[in-house]
Amino acid sequence: MIRNYLLTAYRNILRHKGFSIINIIGLAISMSVCMLIIVIIIDQFRYDKFVTKADRIYRIESIDNESKYSMRNFASTAYPLFTELTTKYTVVEDAVVLNNNLNGTAIYNETRIPINGFYANSSFFKLFEFTLSDDSEKEPLTEPYSIILNEETAKKYFKDENPMGKFLQIDSLGEFKVTGIVKDNGYKSQFQFKALVSASTIPLLENTKKIKNKTTDWKNCYSNYIYILTDKNADLSRITAALDEISTENYKDLEETDFSFYLKPFKKIVPGAIVGNEIGVFLPKVFIIFLGGLSLIIIISAAFNYTSLSMARALLRAKEVGVRKTIGASRRQIIFQFLAEAILVAIFSLVIAVVLLQFIIPGFSGMKLMSLLEINPKQDIVVYFWFFVFAFTTGLISGILPSLYISAFNPIKVLKGVSNIKLLSKITLRKILLVTQFTFSMIFIISIILIYRQMNYMVNAKMGFDRDFVYNIRLNNNKFEKVKNYYSQLPEVTKITGSSHVPGVGSIWDTELRINKEDEKTEVHYFAADENYIDVMGLNLIAGSNFPENSSTGNEKFIIVDKNTIQTFNLGTPAEAIGKSLILEDSTLVQVIGVIQNYQYVALFLPQRPLILRNQPSAFQIAALRLANGISPSVIAKIKTEWKKVDPYNEFEGEFLDAEIRDYYSYFEDILYTVGFASVLAIIIACLGLLGMATYSTQTRIKEIGVRKVFGAENSNIIMMISKSYIYMFIVAAIIAGPL
Repeated sequence: MIRNYLLTAYRNILRHKGFSIINIIGLAISMSVCMLIIVIIIDQFRYDKFVTKADRIYRIESIDNESKYSMRNFASTAYPLFTELTTKYTVVEDAVVLNNNLNGTAIYNETRIPINGFYANSSFFKLFEFTLSDDSEKEPLTEPYSIILNEETAKKYFKDENPMGKFLQIDSLGEFKVTGIVKDNGYKSQFQFKALVSASTIPLLENTKKIKNKTTDWKNCYSNYIYILTDKNADLSRITAALDEISTENYKDLEETDFSFYLKPFKKIVPGAIVGNEIGVFLPKVFIIFLGGLSLIIIISAAFNYTSLSMARALLRAKEVGVRKTIGASRRQIIFQFLAEAILVAIFSLVIAVVLLQFIIPGFSGMKLMSLLEINPKQDIVVYFWFFVFAFTTGLISGILPSLYISAFNPIKVLKGVSNIKLLSKITLRKILLVTQFTFSMIFIISIILIYRQMNYMVNAKMGFDRDFVYNIRLNNNKFEKVKNYYSQLPEVTKITGSSHVPGVGSIWDTELRINKEDEKTEVHYFAADENYIDVMGLNLIAGSNFPENSSTGNEKFIIVDKNTIQTFNLGTPAEAIGKSLILEDSTLVQVIGVIQNYQYVALFLPQRPLILRNQPSAFQIAALRLANGISPSVIAKIKTEWKKVDPYNEFEGEFLDAEIRDYYSYFEDILYTVGFASVLAIIIACLGLLGMATYSTQTRIKEIGVRKVFGAENSNIIMMISKSYIYMFIVAAIIAGPL
């Protein structure tokens, strides 16, 4: 029976080639996009699937009860919470603490490469089960100054040597013995690292003042992550009560710092709710839902196009249904016949969609946004199974309405002629759908125009500083003075400054200011800069003076503020603000030495706060060179060559300030292309729907058209008569889409 349905469906598809091609291509285009979304969603659900104890693992997250901003929940927490839980309470079976401050330059012989990762305690591999090489130590994170590398990092340092037992020098932290290698099994994990160093090293580094206090700092809830393993029958309320008790005890005496803690199941981290300071890079659950909803909208629109065309074609197949019913076919058999045809069309569309997908995936994988989120769409048997389920479901959705409607035809009426058939009401479902589709198309078109104009504005906006004559060089852990000494000798470099940030993009630091001790602290943004910063960046110093040359950095005395700061703290005019004192952070008394005009120091879509410049050479990450003649390939080549004298080990990282700003906003190009692609898709789907409507209208009015032509009607009059109702629909769609 099923074979007969499919064979008949196949013959009908071949018999009506025009309708079939339109249906298959329309569905295939829509399905290819939806399949891309399916691949992305499946990719996000593959995180940490190798962790067998996932149902018993929880992450302890923090709530900043003193936060004045919308983001109050953080994936990170306080390091000493780990010590409290594991030494004073018996509510957890095991626990892992991670600190993300492991970064620097690691050296082995002549190889110097930046390295980053986590400090982790010995339970890390018990909970998360990463595969170690056979010659790794059984407890590789137990001893202080132990380090574990992933395979890729180990090859960079040791080439073909066996790294086990060898030592890496990491900056001034010391020598670390390689005790294990993590195999690259292609796992997707929230834990992304090049190296792990034993957490037992931290107290020793604290004692020697090589790193700041971490193990007893309850205020720092931004660098540490704690995961706990519970018993299968654990009472989670006991753990929650313990967390509440710890929070109350340790924050009751701390001014303006109050964190509380809660549990999040490991399986709900990826994908999960949006929290601050997430340990890895992945799509939050809300984006997964959005993508799922988008794919549903696209495929339902395409399915209704199939419905529209099928119901229009039903007028041509009415006699077929009448004959089938006359010779004894039941309504159920006719329903199955038309459903089989819809499913077969969907399967054909699936084959084409899979081919289209191979062209779409490279384009989307190459987007910066996809690279940033580390989305790597893979196709395997699981993915193709879901593709088939998706195609089968699409066929059912597409065919259900036509099959129900067509199977209900009265055989006597249809055998008398198609003019006896009335297809639904005057305002049909297809008209509503068509208006909806063109509304979405217009929204997409308007949106892409707005996004393009907005992006063009952001890239070319006047930001209040010189973009065309400044060249930024990343220090890569080199001392700024060393870099300055080399590059200041180049005749093409008029001045050089050290700074902590690239202006005009998203990175910022914040601190707190107040006038008197009894005043409430106000959060301000700040950049670290030296006495040449204003001149190099072309900022406007409207009052006061620059930082003194070679000023002492051991005791911070001066700050330079912008006009926003003056207004926020009511310091009077720029001239009146010079010499006034402010309290920086908790107790540092600083004096306003200069006032600069406001400039766009952050991205244009981020809010600006009062900005101060602080002379902090230890915070410099960038050497900014002001070039006399702007962009010149020969000058850039000379700068790159000079870097080898500065640092023969680390790779040169430099770029013009204008290019960095343009590159930062290029992420919006991904959005532009995505919306543009969706716009084209929406227009194609809407046009296919319009084709179905036009086909139906023409078929039902053939006799009327013939009579009108007999009486002398021109072709243009007939076209206008048929098109009039669609023009009204476009107007309705425009009225809806414009305000939206």
